[in-house]
Amino acid sequence: MTNHPLADHPGQDAAQVKAFFDQWAIYRRVLECDYLHHRAGYAAIGRALGDLRDPFSFLDLGAGDAECTVDVLAGKPVTRYEAVDLSAVALELARERAAALPGRKEFVQADFVEHVRATHETFDVVFIGFSFHHLPLPHKRAFLPELRRVVAPGGRLMIFEPILRPGESRDAFMARWWDIARTKWTALTTHELEMSREHVFDNDYPESVATFTELFAEAGFRESRVLFADPDELYAAFEARA
Repeated sequence: MTNHPLADHPGQDAAQVKAFFDQWAIYRRVLECDYLHHRAGYAAIGRALGDLRDPFSFLDLGAGDAECTVDVLAGKPVTRYEAVDLSAVALELARERAAALPGRKEFVQADFVEHVRATHETFDVVFIGFSFHHLPLPHKRAFLPELRRVVAPGGRLMIFEPILRPGESRDAFMARWWDIARTKWTALTTHELEMSREHVFDNDYPESVATFTELFAEAGFRESRVLFADPDELYAAFEARA
């Protein structure tokens, strides 16, 4: 899906479904090996959500198969869960994974940017994981006020995305990411590494922590903080409060 690394556009025929799962298998292996530091990042997000004492609604943008978010939400007082993704296949997986969550559940096949711009609803928590970085900086700047609009008063936007070091260029980030991936991502074949590299180099537009902080403030969030940053300084989770 455009909304998630290494996923495919929606399709119902066998070839498209096979293509989705061939690509998804790579991403699943990356998750299982924790190459993107999902475990620590989502644990930090879970701790932040633990501060919420009242029941809350949750919008999952670029949801993929929703495994990580459903794990984070387990046992929490969720009144409504809505997953948005371009991939019909991923949404079916998300539907299965989210079955145990309490409250109302919806699964929307759509581009998350278009969906947010079209909706008039608000959510207590809006989450984007490893999807927001597909938007270049001007598009992030234009989209964040729309995200602020759908975050309910007192609510939170949470994101988990790749980050630049202070003063680092996109090209320098890509070179650094590739050095780490080809050294540490040993569970992937050479072909799978090249597929991953092509996806990242073609689609990823990371920003620095300072830029994210500036963008949150410009969009009207009253405060923001870093919940997690990985040891390689490649990925970080943020919370911005409305």
